[in-house]
Amino acid sequence: MIVSWGMESSRKTTDSLSQQVSRQLTGFLQPGHRLVVALSGGLDSVVLLHVLRGLRSDLDFRLSAVHVNHQLQSAANDWAAFCARLCRQWQIPCAEFVVTVIRQGGESLEAVARARRYEVLARQEAEWVALAHHQDDQAETVLLQLLRGAGLPGLQAMPAQRLLAPEGPCLVRPLLGVSRAVLHRYAVAQDLEWVEDPSNRDPRHARNFLRQRVGPLLDEAFPAWRATLSRSARHLAQAQAVLEDLSAQDGQQVSDEQGLKVAALHSLTEARAIHLLRWWIRQQGAPACSERRLQEILRQGKARPDHHPEIHWAGWTLVRRQGYWRISPPVGRDSS
Repeated sequence: MIVSWGMESSRKTTDSLSQQVSRQLTGFLQPGHRLVVALSGGLDSVVLLHVLRGLRSDLDFRLSAVHVNHQLQSAANDWAAFCARLCRQWQIPCAEFVVTVIRQGGESLEAVARARRYEVLARQEAEWVALAHHQDDQAETVLLQLLRGAGLPGLQAMPAQRLLAPEGPCLVRPLLGVSRAVLHRYAVAQDLEWVEDPSNRDPRHARNFLRQRVGPLLDEAFPAWRATLSRSARHLAQAQAVLEDLSAQDGQQVSDEQGLKVAALHSLTEARAIHLLRWWIRQQGAPACSERRLQEILRQGKARPDHHPEIHWAGWTLVRRQGYWRISPPVGRDSS
């Protein structure tokens, strides 16, 4: 058989990507596990589904797909039909979920759509849900978080794995170390089809602006910036994990069933106390509060003993009473 250079190059791209994904999954994906791919119909998720289709026999897992129809684009139903048709062709079970996206208050439409999507993913009856986020997505996320002034939790960007819900599946992103250019070469080599979302070309969206305007400029002077920022995200995630461990240790000394001990909190350095507050608030099931509010909690903790200062955010309330900070959820929500 005569193999041209182009054919050989395509084969290397295909084999390399499959090997990378296989390495990412080996070690936690057990025989018989159920893995669901979040399939949008775009290039990234189509490539991921195709790669996993080729690996399911060797790794012995059960593969299926889920498509979330947000009803936000005129072509939304066409995309759903494409996903269903593709899965029939590849003999992969596929479920469609139609969600309603309604923006409230200052929420962005993108944020609400993402929340509805993750609600669907968390309900999947599987051990794993695979998302097709790749190296370019990770680098762009780090840039966006830097521009928003995020701390370590934000700068660690997207984790390779995380639990979606206490009794639900675990999310996995096996393509985080793979560039979009590699995914595109794979798709062309395999003669794959995919759909294009026109909103991805709208520079009014911050991520699109970075991708279309900022990315090409960075390419000129820092061609490896995507891999470099993705590596930084991994380092920051490791640093955050150390801080989480430290806060968990502090939490055992500074909190009990009554709440957070004010005096013990103030025995810590300010930076350590801030990290403990973030950790403890999250442990109570409350959303993160701003740096300004965290500073205010420390300041109000020094108020006169007969005062009962309160801090409010996102419907939650933190009140100081009898030497403790106690937290209450929004009215009508079960504190358990």
